[in-house]
Amino acid sequence: MLVGAFQRERRLLIISPHISWNPVEGELALFDARTGAYHALNASGAAIWRAIAAGKNGDDLIDSLAAAHGVPRDRMATDVAAFVADALARELLIEVTP
Repeated sequence: MLVGAFQRERRLLIISPHISWNPVEGELALFDARTGAYHALNASGAAIWRAIAAGKNGDDLIDSLAAAHGVPRDRMATDVAAFVADALARELLIEVTP
């Protein structure tokens, strides 16, 4: 579907090609066509996902989310890193070399 990118530490993250997603009442529903599994992202996860899909890079993503939610940048960086690690483990996102 939409291929967004998020660069961190010289790696580029993209949405896995087997993932489709749709908004559902302020959240996002993800469907993994490979496994048939559905995943629900809350508003915070949805904001991170949309930013990656829109091609935001790591610093821009973290800075914009921290400002939008009134959260210290360090805390937002930790939250984004945790989200990305989980999404990679579930193969919702994949890393590619730029």
